[in-house]
Formats: sequence, structure tokens, C-alpha cells
Amino acid sequence: MSRANSLLLVSLLLLTACSPASYACTDPLGCLEIPPNAPFLVGVLTTFSGPYAEAGTAMLASIESAMEESGDLAGHKIELVWEEADCSEDSARIGATRLALTPNLVAVIGPSCPAAAPYARPILADAGLPLLAPHPNGGAAFRRLAEAIQNIAIQQPDGTIILPRTALQQVLETHP
Repeated sequence: MSRANSLLLVSLLLLTACSPASYACTDPLGCLEIPPNAPFLVGVLTTFSGPYAEAGTAMLASIESAMEESGDLAGHKIELVWEEADCSEDSARIGATRLALTPNLVAVIGPSCPAAAPYARPILADAGLPLLAPHPNGGAAFRRLAEAIQNIAIQQPDGTIILPRTALQQVLETHP
């Protein structure tokens, strides 16, 4: 082998050895990948009518306020995706199903009507989505979620964020 070929081979080996390894997800629930410049999507299950309308409006306002305070998470913006669910079983199931079908959703805060939670929780759990109770307010639930994301996010060199779903659920369960 010529000296030039040997130098080329050594250079290629060094470049390969120094490049960061890509993350191989082994999480049983899978990993959520947030591409560079894509936002974190956070679901909200709330109501704007009936006896819990005021609570739903207040919950959404406190989440939005907490979002403004926190700014970006790991260099990514945060966007809310909300579905309305009154206190009925049907609306809770419909709202939770719509949120569960939303691609790249991280978690759901709600519902503002406590009676809807038992119907929404299993649908979201089957989709690997944690449901955070909005009490004492939605802002506190959002800050808890943001902290959990900061603790478990795996940032790739290209700016992609990887969130192992089981780890996210475990952090949220152990730090209520």
C-alpha cells in the first residue's frame, strides 16, 4: 500500500471514529424525534362551555403564560394543540382520540373537567402520551413537563431532539 493510500485510510478511520454516533432508541414505547426547527407539540384537553368554561379558559391562559416564561425548550419552540372536551364521556373520548392521533405530540395537559380524566387517560396511555392533571393550574403542569423534557431530551448534533417515551412518563410520575 502506498504512503498516500495509507494516509487516506488513516484519515478516513479518524473521521469515522470522531463523528458522533446516532442514537439507537431502545425504549419499549418508542422515541419521539423532534427534527431541527420543529416545535414541541403539547396537547391540551379543556372545555370552553358549560359549568367548567371558566376553569378551562383559566387553565389555557395559565399554560400560555408558563410557555411565554419558559421560552424555547432545547432550542425548539413550543406549540399547543387543544381539543375541547366537556364533562361527558363521549367528548372526553373524542378529544383524547384526536390528540392521540396528532403526530409528534409530547404529552397532554388536562382535562379541565376532572370527570373527563378517567375516559381520556386510557386512550392517551395507549398512545404513549402522559396526561398531566392541570391542578393546581395548567401552568404548573406545563412547567413540570418542560422540566421533564429538559432532563431526558437527547440532543443530536444536527439539532434533532430525541425523547424516550417511557423515560418521560417515569420522570413525570416520580416528580408530581
